[in-house]
Amino acid sequence: VDFQRFGASVHADLLGGVSMVAWSVDLSLDLKELLPLVGADCSMTKLSEDESFQRYMKLIDAVQRWVAGGSAGVAPALASAPLLVPLDLSRVPWTEPQAQRKLNIFLKCMSKSYMEGGWSSIFE
Repeated sequence: VDFQRFGASVHADLLGGVSMVAWSVDLSLDLKELLPLVGADCSMTKLSEDESFQRYMKLIDAVQRWVAGGSAGVAPALASAPLLVPLDLSRVPWTEPQAQRKLNIFLKCMSKSYMEGGWSSIFE
């Protein structure tokens, strides 16, 4: 129901000339437990084995596909706007020597499709 209300609120007729440049969901991914699973590159990782990461990616993928489902999607006004994926960095142990490097790898891999060797179907 909330997604239906969201879709109705961003209908092109209701935007009053405002251009949507991006959209997001209030569903962040806590990286404290996940960054240690990131390997040297996208293929060298144990992250895909983590159940919470798998569920998060399935949910983000489902929301993205539902919103961007063309004219049948819930929010056609957002179909061409990128989805910003929120990440919770508040608990990342920045004093650990590999934290920044692993975050960079994580961001790179999240921004690539499966076909490009990344971790997301959002970009396909």
